[in-house]
Parts: sequence; structure tokens; C-alpha cells
Amino acid sequence: MPADQLHEHWDVYNRQLQRVGDQLRENPVTPGHYHLVVNAFLFNPAGQVLLQQRALNKLNFPGYWDTSSGGAVKAGETIEEAMHREMTEELGFDHPVTATDNYRIMPHSHWVSAWFAFQTDWTARDFTIQTAELQRIRYFDFPAALDHLDQIGFDNCQLELRGAWEHLYGAKKTNAT
Repeated sequence: MPADQLHEHWDVYNRQLQRVGDQLRENPVTPGHYHLVVNAFLFNPAGQVLLQQRALNKLNFPGYWDTSSGGAVKAGETIEEAMHREMTEELGFDHPVTATDNYRIMPHSHWVSAWFAFQTDWTARDFTIQTAELQRIRYFDFPAALDHLDQIGFDNCQLELRGAWEHLYGAKKTNAT
């Protein structure tokens, strides 16, 4: 049985990100409309990034290494609320999320990705993973993380990892490039 919840309600937006309605996840998004998704990268004090390996029962990209946390924004949620919910559900990481944690909004053909970056002093053992959604998590040095992030779908996770690094560290740490 897939881990994905096809009966989730999503808000639907126009190109200007104005809400124009809602729909069930199982229904295709109509042309000219978009749903929102959120993704985050979490970095430890050593500058390593936490990645999750997707569960084998996921509909899309089962078993692939992915961002630290992410998922669809449910109807009525802001991107910050959705990011908080996803990190809490998937990782047990109950961390405040603000607009300043968001570093990019990226439109695609029928969805818009909101990207976030966070620092944490949690070790991999401190997280409680949601085994229905992911197999495991692990911290990686930046070059190894880039190697593990094959392009998933239409989001270039390698590009977004670089964006998260720049958002948090700017030019402070140069061992990432």
C-alpha cells in the first residue's frame, strides 16, 4: 500500500499565487493552476546536511535519497505551517519555521516549490523518523550529499542544496563548493 495520501485536500493557486480553489490530491491539477510543496535541508554545526532515503512504498522515486524533509501543502496551510508539519511528522523535529527560513519559491508546470534551510545541533539519533514515509536518514558532507541527490522529478535538488548552503552560510564556509 502506498505511503502517499491521495485523499489529501490541496489549495489550488493561479500564477500569482492567489488561492483560486481546492482539490483532492488524486485529481490532476488543471492547466494554469498550481499546488504548493515544501522542502527543507537541515545542517548540523559541522556543515553536514541531513538527507532522507524515501520509503520503498512511495509512489514517486521510492528508495531515492531526498531532501531532509518535504511534502505537499494541505488546504488552509501556509508554506511555513506545512514545513513545520512535515518536519515534525517525518523527523520528529518540532522547530519553529518563519518566512526568513525560506530561500526560494520555484514555479513548475503544475506546482510551486518553497525551499527552506535550517541549522540544528541534533544528531541523527535525535530524530524520530516516520517509517511509512522514509527508510532512514543520514548526515552527509556537502560533496557526498550532492552525489546522493540525483535529480528527483523536476526539482534540481543539487541546485537547491547549494541555495540552502548560500542562504545559511553565504561565503563563510568555502568547503562546500
